[in-house]
Amino acid sequence: MLAHKALKPQPCHCLTSSPSLFLSSPPAPTGRAAPEHRAPRGVPRAARRCQPQASAGRFSGDPQSSKEEGASSLLPECLASVLQPTNETLNFWTHFIPLLLFLSRFGRLLLLRGAGDVPFHHPALLPLWCYASGVLLTFAMSCTAHVFSCLSPRLRAAFFYLDYASISYYGFASTVAYSYYLLPGLSLLDAGAMSHYVQQQLGWQLDCSVPIAAYRALVLPVALALAVGCTAACCRSRAACCAYPFAVRTFVFAMPLSMACPIMLESLLFDLRTRNPTLFVYFYRRYCWLLVAAFFNVSKIPERIQPGLFDIVGHSHQLFHIFTFLSIYDQVHYVEDGLAAFLKASPAAPTYLGTVGYMLLLTLCLAVVVRRFLNVTDLCKQD
Repeated sequence: MLAHKALKPQPCHCLTSSPSLFLSSPPAPTGRAAPEHRAPRGVPRAARRCQPQASAGRFSGDPQSSKEEGASSLLPECLASVLQPTNETLNFWTHFIPLLLFLSRFGRLLLLRGAGDVPFHHPALLPLWCYASGVLLTFAMSCTAHVFSCLSPRLRAAFFYLDYASISYYGFASTVAYSYYLLPGLSLLDAGAMSHYVQQQLGWQLDCSVPIAAYRALVLPVALALAVGCTAACCRSRAACCAYPFAVRTFVFAMPLSMACPIMLESLLFDLRTRNPTLFVYFYRRYCWLLVAAFFNVSKIPERIQPGLFDIVGHSHQLFHIFTFLSIYDQVHYVEDGLAAFLKASPAAPTYLGTVGYMLLLTLCLAVVVRRFLNVTDLCKQD
């Protein structure tokens, strides 16, 4: 049990993953005791996350943030908790192990010339550096939020706001990698091929060069604006007035996936499965993993069916972590394949302004959003 030096010893309610944690319910009427929430059987009392009696009834709605609320914890105890059987332990490990895996993989690609005979500072690798920073940052920030969110209520809000910002950062970094490594090879974005397709299918004489050029020019600015808006919406979802925060966050973070629509349209209009089987297979398998992850994040199954049974192992947020990892793992496969094709084609090299410049601008915008929401005390809700 975490130490609470500033609080007098009081009876506590151990956090579980019962449905009451995920649905807003009115407080118990005056004079009636709040219902007891029992910890899962077989878990040592010293390993349970508890909160003072004064806070009973204010439970977090998500296993990802189900550590004690309103308590002050010590940094060493937070670090030690990753080796104890708590409901946050596997939340940490299901993203820390992927972090190490991707760190090794990107190290091989960028530093050991695994991507080809190009040095790490070659301009062709700039989109990959952006993408790698997004993948690593989102896993690292998730681990940090899950371990240290119980230090204080304000730090809790800050960590999860930063977690939302890192997901948006990753989504935009993916769009940067797509725009250089994947989209140029699509027939959908080839003016000649698309004009021929329109003429053949519809009988229209249409010059597609203008809309395609407009798309290429706007894809990154639109993706940046979308990333900032998604972060603001997710931070806002922690407000008390948001009835379904998990559904809101899932929907909001699904919006940047629309930037990959050209690949989906390519598979529908052209023979992507034959021309680029790697992209076809891994792209659609990635979206299957994302759909499964979204299902668990919104439904809160299985703990909604069997309250208390999955508090430590197997609750929905752990499954959400696992399937999001699988989706990114498949994405890395086709991004790496697109990089190999990009290096063989030898097109115009990416610029620092069009890659790193965008990432720095996004970082600044996200920092402004997080700071703005941290200054609004009503939004620092612990859910």
